[in-house]
Amino acid sequence: MKQILLVAALVLGISGVASAQGMEIHNRYGASGTHFDLPAGTQTFNYGATITGGTLAYKVMLQVYHNDVLKAVFLKIVALPPTEYQYSQDVNMASWGLKPGDKVTFVCTVIGLALGNILDVDFLHGDVVSGGTF
Repeated sequence: MKQILLVAALVLGISGVASAQGMEIHNRYGASGTHFDLPAGTQTFNYGATITGGTLAYKVMLQVYHNDVLKAVFLKIVALPPTEYQYSQDVNMASWGLKPGDKVTFVCTVIGLALGNILDVDFLHGDVVSGGTF
């Protein structure tokens, strides 16, 4: 019984640390919710972000939506987080048929591995415009 209580106390202690990590995601275009022009001819887009504040293992999940339809999901485990983690993911959009007026939304979520709690979320909106490749 004492072991169960000890494990429970450790889990609660870890969860407090995880929620107090102060995680932040900074995409390369600006604050969460930023819009940028994405040329219609884009074949591959490299999503990049800097993740700071992590002290415990976490998972980075990138979801990519084209006109509000989920098109891709990418997962990356960061077992030993550095002070500043540079996340980068190539997103192949060649078959999506991007047209001016479309929107592509990138949702980057950092999730604690210990409890599965969401530590931070970043939204980046690509407004598809006429033009060549990105």
